Amino acid sequence: MDRLKSLDPPHKGLRNILSQFSLLAGSTNYKSKAEIERLKSLGEDLFLLLKNHTKNEDSFILAPLKEKYLEETTYFENVHSNLAQMELTLKSTLESFDGNQSDEIGHDFYLSFTEFHGEFLKQIANEDRTLEKDMQTAFTDEELVQHQVAIMQDMDFSTLLLWFKYIVPARRIEENVQVLTAFKGAGTEAFEAVLNVIRPQLSEERYNAIVSLVK
Repeated sequence: MDRLKSLDPPHKGLRNILSQFSLLAGSTNYKSKAEIERLKSLGEDLFLLLKNHTKNEDSFILAPLKEKYLEETTYFENVHSNLAQMELTLKSTLESFDGNQSDEIGHDFYLSFTEFHGEFLKQIANEDRTLEKDMQTAFTDEELVQHQVAIMQDMDFSTLLLWFKYIVPARRIEENVQVLTAFKGAGTEAFEAVLNVIRPQLSEERYNAIVSLVK
């Protein structure tokens, strides 16, 4: 029987937005104010989700594991701290751009981001292979669900919608159906808000396939 994978949704969502930002950072004209504003807009989403994910993992994933896997959770906490420093540097650099940067400055930012991108992908793949299994060993699926509920309850709704925006296109139809069916319990207004966010991110065929299966 397949076990619940707590890290799968946020990690797939982050892989999605990281790839989008990497593509845009490499194709942006850093002398164009309009193109810089477009990059900054996507960057706002990216750095918000990166910060929120680290907070959620530290509070609702690593914290419950501390007593059973102290040494390993300490390792992951240290890696999170190192990546967070890289994020802050990139975020600060991006915020300083005004559309008057040279091609060389833009290229250097792009290369710095790709270095971070590579380190981050390596780290979350490690978490998917090791940390996920530790959680499945330590907790029942019911307990893992409660961790996810706690994460959602701790999150403001605008951030939750942002997660849906990037997670849904990165997951299988049946996975999205399962989550959206459960989310209907949040009420019609909240459910419609989620549908409005995800619809522009999907092909009409894929959107209709998901919605038609939501109970």
